[in-house]
Amino acid sequence: MSDVDALRAELKARGYLTHGIERWFALDPFRSRAFWLELTLVALKAAVLIAAFGALPMTAIMLFRNAPLGALETLGLFVSYALAWLIAAFVFIVAVALILKLRPALPLDTPRALLAISFAASALIVGPAAVWWYRFDTSPTTAELAAGVLLMTLFFLITTVVVSAALLSFSIYELQRIPAFHQKPRGVPMLVAAVVLVAALFVPAYADRERVTPEPMIVTAPTSAKVALIAVDGLTHEILQSRPDLARTFPNAAAVSILPGDSTTERWASLGTGVRTEAHGVRAIEGVRFRGGTHVLQRISRGDFVLMGVAPLLGMARREPLPPTVRRRDYVWEIVAARGLPSVSVNWWATADARAGALETIGPESVFATAKGDALRVDASASSRFLRSLGRNPRLATVYLPALDVVLNRLELDQSTQLAQSLRALDGLAGTIAAVRASGYDVVLAGMPGDGQRGAAVIASTLPLQRATSEFDVAPTLLDLMGFPLSQEMPGRSLASTAAEPRIASYGNRTAASAPAVLNREYYENLKSLGYIR
Repeated sequence: MSDVDALRAELKARGYLTHGIERWFALDPFRSRAFWLELTLVALKAAVLIAAFGALPMTAIMLFRNAPLGALETLGLFVSYALAWLIAAFVFIVAVALILKLRPALPLDTPRALLAISFAASALIVGPAAVWWYRFDTSPTTAELAAGVLLMTLFFLITTVVVSAALLSFSIYELQRIPAFHQKPRGVPMLVAAVVLVAALFVPAYADRERVTPEPMIVTAPTSAKVALIAVDGLTHEILQSRPDLARTFPNAAAVSILPGDSTTERWASLGTGVRTEAHGVRAIEGVRFRGGTHVLQRISRGDFVLMGVAPLLGMARREPLPPTVRRRDYVWEIVAARGLPSVSVNWWATADARAGALETIGPESVFATAKGDALRVDASASSRFLRSLGRNPRLATVYLPALDVVLNRLELDQSTQLAQSLRALDGLAGTIAAVRASGYDVVLAGMPGDGQRGAAVIASTLPLQRATSEFDVAPTLLDLMGFPLSQEMPGRSLASTAAEPRIASYGNRTAASAPAVLNREYYENLKSLGYIR
């Protein structure tokens, strides 16, 4: 047996996945097919290991940000990221191998040199994962940070081992011996670790079942109040006070802090449900749904070209606007309607057109389709349908008007056009409020600045309410006015009462079906034209 064959056998016995490298370094890459075959096989072996450990931290972080996800979505995440890492690692290893082939005077015989080059190469591979994590819109939670750092560190170490094994194989051919610092087998322990960690991701996914919370027993004391909630995106306390007609209508308007949240939909869902984001689950305008999956991934890194570009291109997933099925808590008008109080909702995020029992819902998909991408027409269409619905005499009615936010914050308009359109939006708001009051309704007005907009949020009412301190107060106030108890999940208080009422634990999960909603392409394009999706 030749010295090279003996070295090859010894390296194989020690568990190196790249044990074939020393053979093809002796071949002419431009004349030998065996060279390219060996290079491809060895690079694939190393790339598979790197891909498995590279997909682990990214999948884990996405599970933290989009929980709960089922096994199908978890598998889709892992496969998407693993394929991307497989291709990237394969190309990288082939490039390094060819560089070493062209520079045969680079044998590594010391631990310091091997580790230095291995660390540098591993840093280049792991770098994109760090950039991906950095480009999330929000900072990680403590649990996510701990898991992410642990798995990222493991990914870096495994990549270092794989790269050093490849470099070692080249050195073996040049030096005709195995350096003493690489005398222990590593392939089997690395594979076992990969299997265990991948299983750790999927076991919780298979074990998870979205449990339906039993509907609580609720004692109500229905009142005769007729209240309309008008929600205006982009309306600040300062803008409200700048309009004398609106300021006279709401002399008790209060400036309050903006609700926490990373997106418009998240903040308004918090206002309408009265609970925090982790309870209602609404986070973004646009998300990604894997084929056959029932969940929409909403919190996605702005640098995630795999989920936002590659997966939809390959047909593994599709990008879509926020579907109504993503919300886990009922809006307050849905709560009261489920218990017999007639209610109407127009144009609220994460709702769909429906009429069931005492509730009539007009979702944003049909409103935006009528407006055809014109922000002012969105408000006009929503207001028109809202006012018509008041003819059915609902006890609680609400409409969401987004035009002011679109004009001020989402579209690139010159200052004169922006001023003219914002004034038209405010004129339309004043007209809607006047028509609602003429129909015999008291009005609760809620406004929040849009993304990047300065100013304070505002709560105002034609009712003699206490001064608000947070927009979390809106939902408890509406429930109290309708004669319904507040829940312990709601951080706000009722502005209609000074007494501390006993609260129920929760109104529970939504009773709506969780089947995936199919949203048309026109709605998606309308959201893009209005600046919600970029």
